[in-house]
Amino acid sequence: MEYRDLGTSGLRVSALCMGTWPLAGRMGALGKSDAVTLIRRAIDQGVTFVDTAEGYGVAEELTGKALGNGYRSKCIVATKVSSDFTADGVRRALDHSLEVLGTDYIDLYQIHRFDRSVRLDETLGAVADAVGAGKIRFVGVSNFTVSQLESARRITPIVSNQINYNALNRSPEMEMLPYCRNNMVALLAHSSLAKGLLSGKYRGGHTFAPDDERSRFAGYSGELLDRYLTLVAELREVAADHGLTSSQASLTWLLSHREVTSVLVGPKSAEQLDEAVPAASGSDEERRKSLKRAMNETIDRHGLPYLCPFEDQLV
Repeated sequence: MEYRDLGTSGLRVSALCMGTWPLAGRMGALGKSDAVTLIRRAIDQGVTFVDTAEGYGVAEELTGKALGNGYRSKCIVATKVSSDFTADGVRRALDHSLEVLGTDYIDLYQIHRFDRSVRLDETLGAVADAVGAGKIRFVGVSNFTVSQLESARRITPIVSNQINYNALNRSPEMEMLPYCRNNMVALLAHSSLAKGLLSGKYRGGHTFAPDDERSRFAGYSGELLDRYLTLVAELREVAADHGLTSSQASLTWLLSHREVTSVLVGPKSAEQLDEAVPAASGSDEERRKSLKRAMNETIDRHGLPYLCPFEDQLV
């Protein structure tokens, strides 16, 4: 497993991060005991960076259960305040997260999104107070644009920005990647497989079930979905040429960008986890460059719009 610097924090995190959003059941049901076992399996394989959020519902609680029996000391834990960004809301969310995670401190506490209805200095002021109290070690943000990130960094030290970034959404390459590189801000890539499309397991004409959140997202149904899946089929061939599965190629592509510190994966089975881990277990740089070049050429040839379910995640 590769480990990379988390911005200026001094922490080293695994190049893969165990993302827990899918464990909440919003992308298909998953048993609670299965979720706990899966998180621990990830940590045992060196995926020692675990990400959750107040807004992930039962997933944060399940993460806490997984961190029992000595697993808390083996990993870097990240969570987020997701809904009420007032000072009182931050304090309540943080205390709740500490309780359900069964820990005295959060390694990386993140602001889940930029909320224009609440002053940013109020939100970050409450977070900074928690840092002073020892409840938080380092502060990050999520889904912030460059200007929003710059504003946050003027208020308190920010070590990371977690954003929607994958081979079907390359919008961060225009401004966000250069900014993070120049300012030593860690870039954490969520939706790394475009909510599963880049896994290569879907074919044209696919329809997501009504209880699957993807059924409500633009780009995940109809003609546009078929166009993305046509591109993914070609990327699958590129991956095979490099001795990789579609998922492995997509994760390797992200990690080939030196601005990316860690890539979030959201496996729902041991098989999916075991497939993902080799992508961050060290790779020949020339092979990575070759894969990146071939994938970029394929993506550019299709000229598809950026795939991103939420407008505020286009950074």
